[in-house]
Amino acid sequence: MSASLPTGKSGELNVSAPPYTADRSLIRHGCVMTLLGLVSGLTTGSVKAPTAALEAHTIGVLQGALLFGLAAIWPSLGGSPRLVRVAKYCALIGLYGNWIGSQLAAFWSARALFSVTGNSMPAGAAPWMEVVVATLLFLSFLIIAMCVLIFIAARETAK
Repeated sequence: MSASLPTGKSGELNVSAPPYTADRSLIRHGCVMTLLGLVSGLTTGSVKAPTAALEAHTIGVLQGALLFGLAAIWPSLGGSPRLVRVAKYCALIGLYGNWIGSQLAAFWSARALFSVTGNSMPAGAAPWMEVVVATLLFLSFLIIAMCVLIFIAARETAK
């Protein structure tokens, strides 16, 4: 099976269609998040909670892939520019907060919010560390808000 380029009636290449452009800032954030996730995988030997470091690794890589996907669909979103901007900020704040909270939990062994793997993590995080990690992980609720906002923006045609 071979892919072919779009051609006109006489067989020449059709270059009249505008090229598809993705959101370049989300592409950059996808690269940064993927790199942060990959680096998280290298920290398992130097943190108090290696399991949490592996979770931060997985979170970073998957969220990087999500950001690349968002970059691809972003130009086709409709709705008001303010709605789309709020959705982007919800995505970035929620995703980065989620990764930073997971990575700090690995460094500090802050296990209060880790219901599945928390029992296997050693104790030792100060109460203020638990609060910082909890605050950052609760920012991930902004990802749900982002999904709702994208759903609303996708119902309208792009301008």
